[in-house]
Amino acid sequence: MDKTSQESAHFDRDPAAPRVDLRALALRIKRTVRRETNGGVQDLNVRIDPAGIFLQGRCCSFYCKQLAQTAAMRLGGGASIINEIEVAASDGDGAPGTHRH
Repeated sequence: MDKTSQESAHFDRDPAAPRVDLRALALRIKRTVRRETNGGVQDLNVRIDPAGIFLQGRCCSFYCKQLAQTAAMRLGGGASIINEIEVAASDGDGAPGTHRH
């Protein structure tokens, strides 16, 4: 499949489904997650393939992880959300996963 057809492929491989610009959708989800979590997800990556919408990154609470998933669900059109965001312990300065020695 060439690059153009991948970017506008049928999202769920249903021939009757409307064509979706996957790159634009991923960027919209990424912007929305950043806004809804107040930038709480570090190294946020949104990937879309026929299996669903994958969220990847790190945050310091399960609440933040849930906010990210809820934001993606609103834009995902019923697609599966695979939330791979890692919840890392914070060292108190607000940066997850960093430790002072």
